[in-house]
Amino acid sequence: MTIPLLSVEVLLPVYVATAVLALVVVVRTRRSWRAHLVALAVGGALGTVLSWWLGDVVDVLGIPPTWVDRIWTGIACALLGTAIVGVVRGRRLGKVVAGALVPLVVASTVLAVNRDAGLFPTVADALGASHVAELRLPDADDPSDRRADARTWQPPAGMPEHGRYGSVRIPGTASHFPARPAIVYLPPAALVDHAPELPVVVMLSGQGPGAAPANVIEAGRMATRLDAIAAHHRGLAPIVVVPDQLAEASNNPMCVDGPLGDSATYLTRDVPAWIHAHLHVAEGPRNWAISGFSQGGTCALQLGAARPDVFGSLIDVSGQLGPTLGSEEETVERGFRGDAAAYAAAQPSHVLAERAPYRDSAAFFSAGADDSRYGPVLPQVAAAAEGAGMHVTRRVIPDSGHDWHTAGVALADGVRWFMVRTQLAAAGQSQRDVSPKR
Repeated sequence: MTIPLLSVEVLLPVYVATAVLALVVVVRTRRSWRAHLVALAVGGALGTVLSWWLGDVVDVLGIPPTWVDRIWTGIACALLGTAIVGVVRGRRLGKVVAGALVPLVVASTVLAVNRDAGLFPTVADALGASHVAELRLPDADDPSDRRADARTWQPPAGMPEHGRYGSVRIPGTASHFPARPAIVYLPPAALVDHAPELPVVVMLSGQGPGAAPANVIEAGRMATRLDAIAAHHRGLAPIVVVPDQLAEASNNPMCVDGPLGDSATYLTRDVPAWIHAHLHVAEGPRNWAISGFSQGGTCALQLGAARPDVFGSLIDVSGQLGPTLGSEEETVERGFRGDAAAYAAAQPSHVLAERAPYRDSAAFFSAGADDSRYGPVLPQVAAAAEGAGMHVTRRVIPDSGHDWHTAGVALADGVRWFMVRTQLAAAGQSQRDVSPKR
């Protein structure tokens, strides 16, 4: 379950085995070399057309294929053509080798595409089975310590060098939303006695095959990134909570209350209530941010716009213009029980215009420079937020598309931006010369 699907040590043997078997198939049917050439050419052309049709026309994944996707689809179809020649024209052993080539070609292609997207770091992630251990929460301090200010707090000797993360159950008490386990990251400053009250970032994963809260930690490498931020600020960083806004990977309640689940109530009532009850956090919307990638970024925009009394900051990475299940007709029918007015009212542009002006809300928008689908959304939603009075920051990630590389980098950038907004960054820097030696 923990086999690293993105590592060269796993990928290289599969690629080599595929190439060797393809060569063996060709050698054992060398008298059919013309058939192999035709199979390679036709297969490659078919793969190119297939990639274009599924990715650009049918749009099966909701994002356009990358050049890696297109090349590997062509390679896969070309090698499958060679396997077919081997099965048809080879002798008994040749047929067996050609048959064995097929699953290797499929495995090589899937692994290559997965590595390009960075979606499933392990077998467990690919199967949708979280292997994140349950989080051991710090012991509660005396109530008299609950107002410790991060701006004046000093890190004690022996403070851990790394934060701690793990899974927790956040029940849908008010929403009855059947959420899967959430992930919580506690920075080093949250793991000591008399810990300071820290800002909170509620961070959401995207939606799609294998989508789960663990994607943020595993595919986005967020724990490592947050540890690096905390190390630069003497252990100070926001507490990050990654709840499940989907209920299951194939579901998309669109962060609204509707027939697909009361996701909005879960995220704005149940999740904050659990955080306040179990974690040592700062009060007030200025100290709370909602963030997310892709569908999670859309949710961040929706909830940040609709509930500035809960989330004073929003971080939208590669989000959409608004909640969607594909076509507008399908979204209205399935997500809003056919109520077109409710669908229109849920669009962030409508919410922003209706609630303007936002006097103390801020928004951070980011996308990959090579994201042809969601990149153009960024200036539109940023302009709408800015027009409604929000303080807006835009950031484009160079040489990056709609993938977990973009998500990891941009979400971490958003955390740094939020730390400046909450003065946590300044507090961490001001302690560098006065913190006790360890």
